[in-house]
Amino acid sequence: MATARSTAWASSTARGRSRGGAVGAASVGLRARGCVKRVVGALTPRCAPLARRGAVTAAVKDEDDASEVVLGVYVNASAEDLRAAPVDARTGEFAKAGASTKLEARTARGIAEAVAKLVGTLEWRGRVGVSLPGLLTRVEGEVGNAREGTLARDEVEAACRTATGCDVSVAGGAEACGAAELKFGAGVSLSQDAREGLVMFCMVGGRFSTALFEHGEVAKNFEGEKIVDSWSDDEEDGARAAKIPLNDDDAEGWSAYAARVNAYLLKLSAKYKPDAIILGGKAGENADKILDKLTCETKVAAGTLGFVAGVKGAAVLASQQLDARETLSQVREAIGLETGVSPQYVTDEQLRSVFDKFDANGSGVLELSELAAATAALNVRVDDVKRLMDLLDYDNNGVVSFQEWQRWWESEIKNETITTIVSQDEWEKLQKNERDRLICLEVGFTFCRPCKAFARKYEKIAEEFPAIKFVFMNGNENGSTTVLARDVLGIKTTPSFFLFRSGERLHFHSGAKEERLRNAINRHIRDEEWPSTLLGDRPPVISEEEEARLRENA
Repeated sequence: MATARSTAWASSTARGRSRGGAVGAASVGLRARGCVKRVVGALTPRCAPLARRGAVTAAVKDEDDASEVVLGVYVNASAEDLRAAPVDARTGEFAKAGASTKLEARTARGIAEAVAKLVGTLEWRGRVGVSLPGLLTRVEGEVGNAREGTLARDEVEAACRTATGCDVSVAGGAEACGAAELKFGAGVSLSQDAREGLVMFCMVGGRFSTALFEHGEVAKNFEGEKIVDSWSDDEEDGARAAKIPLNDDDAEGWSAYAARVNAYLLKLSAKYKPDAIILGGKAGENADKILDKLTCETKVAAGTLGFVAGVKGAAVLASQQLDARETLSQVREAIGLETGVSPQYVTDEQLRSVFDKFDANGSGVLELSELAAATAALNVRVDDVKRLMDLLDYDNNGVVSFQEWQRWWESEIKNETITTIVSQDEWEKLQKNERDRLICLEVGFTFCRPCKAFARKYEKIAEEFPAIKFVFMNGNENGSTTVLARDVLGIKTTPSFFLFRSGERLHFHSGAKEERLRNAINRHIRDEEWPSTLLGDRPPVISEEEEARLRENA
């Protein structure tokens, strides 16, 4: 059996020393990211800039806090070796020399055993981030696929936690390398707008792997690799695929390879519209020979970190994801649910329990950082937490009581016109509860720009049709919503719109076209449901066939 061996590959940039333990569960600051989720409810003008709904977001440490050192672990491209080193997740510096070991088996148990050897060799007792290129399923909760050689993420994590006794987070290769490049490498040279916008990382070698980042955080359950799956097939067919030339002077070969990479980048750019693309892997290493040959209009930058990106990125993602899980665990304990909960469905008792959980010192009030963490943990994201504090602090004493928070929650969150759902179970319950009422469902992705652009129009329509139940869901919010969007609703692009009544699907279309949604509503709304006091007489109904002809002739 192979043993982990120490190595100096990380030692040349080592700084500081490991704290040797995971950080506590308390959240002390709002994630510095800006609000990236759409406003989908009928918030009043004074609150619209402040709160937006989306996934549970954990708070992170203030920038002035001590650095957090996490053990980053990365499997090399051939999946034969694991490399590990303690990394300062804030600066990207190695805390001390790393170690490596052989991967004896590409199974959850084999990976866990190898990680445990590294943990033992480095005498590590803190958090661990593991990045496994090409070995993980793409979506939370998916089972492994033996034919594709992929393992379930939660299964690998559970095995690693058991084997090491540490808090562990696993990620894909492109996710980890992209996180490191964005924070410490090529991303540093991007403009602030690009860096804080939508950035795609493409790792190009024998495989073509992708990851998407918004406001510096990895987009969950991103399935962009479906667009580039054919890359691996082409790699196996030498007659069809232009490979990386063996000779640096092979101008024709490099042009052919650049054209091949470019074709995939064009597809990805057209679908996801990123502000920038960072190129990693073999293509990134040879960027000087291909960048000037790319015709992709999106800015393309070459990765700069090389093979250490995977180790550093695994540590960064573990820091982010484990912080989020700690906060999520607090909320689930407080509300007594194992799954997420939509803001509108939070009861007064649950709201009180969450308040008490985040009232760290038991003072009966929330300070600024506690307010941000508690509000974000209940699926409401805040643009400007100081403004929110000023809004809620009715008696101007610098803190928020439960009564002040509850008053705001009742008036501005619970009574929103559009209901956000965060699980398949919530969707099924909603349909059952609404019975014969017409339901309009919009499904987007957290990174979907047309969805965000359409947000205010969707709100306006919802305000005009009080007889209709308007619902919004991010299809990549979690494993449950991903399965619902992809496998149950069959969504290919977003935004997608559905009309349901009594469990029956009446209408579906994709695309951010206000007129098309209004026409669909007009076809399926009943006369007694038409808001004549708001919109006057009901217009003539346009059939789907007639609407299609009009679009063709437009």
